[in-house]
Amino acid sequence: MSSESADRSAADKQGGKKPDCAAVRPFDFHAPLHLSARLTLPGRAVLSPLQGVMTRTFMQAAARLDLIPLWFTPFFSTGGVSVPKRAAILRKLAPYRVRPDLPLVFQLIGHDARSLAATAACFGEYGVHGINLNFACPSKTVTASGNGSFLLRFPEKVFEFTRAVVEAVPDGVSVSVKLRAGWDSPGSIREIVRAVCDAGADWIVFHYRTAAEMYRPADASERLRRIVCAVEAAGSVPVFGNGDITSYADAEALVRSTGCAGVAVGRGFLSDPWLVRRILSGDPNPASDAEKTAFLRLLMAGTDSTRCGRNWFLECVKMTYGADSVEFREARESAWDALRARWS
Repeated sequence: MSSESADRSAADKQGGKKPDCAAVRPFDFHAPLHLSARLTLPGRAVLSPLQGVMTRTFMQAAARLDLIPLWFTPFFSTGGVSVPKRAAILRKLAPYRVRPDLPLVFQLIGHDARSLAATAACFGEYGVHGINLNFACPSKTVTASGNGSFLLRFPEKVFEFTRAVVEAVPDGVSVSVKLRAGWDSPGSIREIVRAVCDAGADWIVFHYRTAAEMYRPADASERLRRIVCAVEAAGSVPVFGNGDITSYADAEALVRSTGCAGVAVGRGFLSDPWLVRRILSGDPNPASDAEKTAFLRLLMAGTDSTRCGRNWFLECVKMTYGADSVEFREARESAWDALRARWS
């Protein structure tokens, strides 16, 4: 194959073509992406896992409103070397059975190759379409245990764990990873991305910040440079860009500027629950109050009056409207009965 043909093949696998500032045709986010015998992504926009937010109530609301094209779960920790029992697996899978027609990508986190591999194999036997390995979570609680983005310090471990899972899952189960740009420096992007690609990962969700940067704002040009670096290092392995995507325009600009294969929406989904659908359909309009209200009402319907339930709902209101919004202030100051009346 000529160098030009190889470049064109890699570009087709990523965004369909290399970035072209002169292109006028919108990126086709609705195009499916075949990854394995079990998993074909229905489109080029997915909801990235939201740890602590994606409860059973959240998933049921998203399913009822048809807001997402596939399930992409928060992480399941594989602490120790034991594998989960059948009851534990079924309990973890239960919330996603409300829409069994949607592909299911189950995310794992851990720091032991044998445990990750055995757990991935178990979930694969119970019908999940894909396994995602979390090497991205920057939480101090997570990294203190040697999990998540802590492992970015050791590309050889990232390779070992990914390879172990690829070899362990049943035939046809897709294996992907979620990465950040590094532990405390983006200087190892290429090495980390090549590690997971060489290990056999089918696709990558890439968040442009390092673990040390947490969720702090970053320079726009540096953001794009890091994602381009990941896309180039991945070659023909599809990369979905992640971080600060809050509109269709953001998603379109990201794929055009970087050549990535698609986008993974994070907390922007909470300020616009229709965001993934909007990106898939090419709708540039912002979320309406009616759309936000519809989603929050479904969340309230499944929320109990415990302190934990109330705090979770308040967090959802804050992320939907903003910490300085009238809606959040009134919700925070309301008694439970008044809060339920307002959002029922």
